[in-house]
Amino acid sequence: MNSLPTWATWSIVAAAALSPVLAFLMAIAVEILIDSLMQVGVPVLLAFVAAGALGCSRFRKLRVRPRGSAPLET
Repeated sequence: MNSLPTWATWSIVAAAALSPVLAFLMAIAVEILIDSLMQVGVPVLLAFVAAGALGCSRFRKLRVRPRGSAPLET
């Protein structure tokens, strides 16, 4: 008997296959954000700061640790 159902296995395969596509689409979205901010007249440095803040806020949500968990000790 399999430990994972068939639908779960195919979901993992689909996620692994689509992750490069999603990363490419995120890069395009950041490029569009920078270009639109530069066309409005925002200095280049501010456009990069805005894109960095957007990226940090997105990745921070992915790295949330459960409350009460201790940091790893090495």
